[in-house]
Amino acid sequence: MNLVIRKSLLTSSLLGTLAMGGLAGCVVRAEPAPVAVAPAPPPPPPGDVVVDGPPPADVVEVQPAAPGPDFVWVGGSYVWINGGWVWHRGYWHRPPYGYHYWVRDHWVHGPYGYRRVYGHWE
Repeated sequence: MNLVIRKSLLTSSLLGTLAMGGLAGCVVRAEPAPVAVAPAPPPPPPGDVVVDGPPPADVVEVQPAAPGPDFVWVGGSYVWINGGWVWHRGYWHRPPYGYHYWVRDHWVHGPYGYRRVYGHWE
């Protein structure tokens, strides 16, 4: 190799070493990852019944004969009364005008416990 090329290689090698050595003392601080905080769920609406545990298994009811051809069976369900579960038995009912069937009461689990969803006509 000739002297000029050798000198050029030596110079670039020396500069690279100095540059790396100069960076060796640098500290790169990693930013902490942002923490996602989910907002608290909204409280249940006033008047909603919310309890800690689910209701017991449904009572098996024997439907008596319908009082007429236009009656619909409104199945029984558990309700929470005075700190305990009480079964309200089913009954026959004539639907309001324009409605055809009954959607039963049921309980859904949410962030505050079990909330009663009231039955309604559709």
